[in-house]
Amino acid sequence: MTSPPGLLRRIRRGDLIAAAVIFVLGSLFIGLGVFEPYMVHLPLWVRFIPFGLTCLGVVVRRASPGLCLALGTLGFGTEVAIGVTFATICVYTDNLYAFARYGPRRGVRILTPAVIAGVLLLGGLVLLDGADTAAVLTTLAILAVVLLSPIATGIIVRQAHDRALLERERAEQMARLADVRRREAVLRERTVMARELHDTVANYLSAIALQSTALQSRKDLDSDAVRTSIAAIRASSVDGLAELRRIIGILRAGDEGEELASYRIDQIPELAERMRAVGLKVEFRTEGPARPLAGEVELTAYRVVQESLTNALKHGRDAVAVIEFRPGTLVVTVVNALGDKEEAVPGAGSGLVGMTERVRLLGGQVHAGPDGDRWAVHAEIPTGVTND
Repeated sequence: MTSPPGLLRRIRRGDLIAAAVIFVLGSLFIGLGVFEPYMVHLPLWVRFIPFGLTCLGVVVRRASPGLCLALGTLGFGTEVAIGVTFATICVYTDNLYAFARYGPRRGVRILTPAVIAGVLLLGGLVLLDGADTAAVLTTLAILAVVLLSPIATGIIVRQAHDRALLERERAEQMARLADVRRREAVLRERTVMARELHDTVANYLSAIALQSTALQSRKDLDSDAVRTSIAAIRASSVDGLAELRRIIGILRAGDEGEELASYRIDQIPELAERMRAVGLKVEFRTEGPARPLAGEVELTAYRVVQESLTNALKHGRDAVAVIEFRPGTLVVTVVNALGDKEEAVPGAGSGLVGMTERVRLLGGQVHAGPDGDRWAVHAEIPTGVTND
């Protein structure tokens, strides 16, 4: 049971003011004699007691709905015994409404049949008092309207409020879900951007770094060899800048289809030739009957070969790349000998991660790791084409 200090803290100022105003107005009605006296010789001040109890119920209507109903019922019962007052009946309807609106649900389920029983009991008392059938039915109708309608109204308002809360919670959940989806979309977009920029920058800049390192380390080069090396460095830098411009243009335009159609398997020989120009011995071949494939499949195969050759350029030597067309699957294999040179260009391993992500997004699988004295990359990419 709630302690009085706790109850006082929960009393709403609006309820307290409403109770005071109602008590003043109701007292005016009682003072003017607006009531039905059963006990003629009863002092007038006694009639303020049941009315005051119902007004006290208004004070605690939201702080303690059960106490509100108890005070109101006590006042209304006393009123029925000593004489009906219009003000008390009106305030008691608010006591009933407050309990139906704010009280415990189990208590509300009990309240309705209890009030119905009370109405029937009062109708029986009127009948025993000698009233005719019409008077009894009229009394029952009035009591039903006065006592049951506030309960029904409170239940309806409560259900509407519960539905509004449910809709608000659902809207908040939808907003949180939309925010999560937005964050996931941004994260996916950033991942794609990082993967594309890495595949571009790592390939071209790794070649430039290795070429410039080789040029610095050789002191016996003649002018023609130096010019050839500088021309190769310039070609790599120009190609890299062109690729960066292409990616930035796609990001600005938001055209996803262009990126998927950017690289194809038939462009891998150009990639191999560019790697040969910077000093990596590369052999490339295809096996099986070639056939048209989806743009994302060809792009993924190109990126796997590109990343593998870039790693071979930085860490190994003598690479062999093979594209094998199988029914329903495109197999990409890149093998290179492990080099004995120190790493000239630092790497964080994000290239292998991006390559793996590309293949797995298409439902394929990748294995990359040492194979004896070689480094091997083996990727199987589903194509969805089973016929040869």
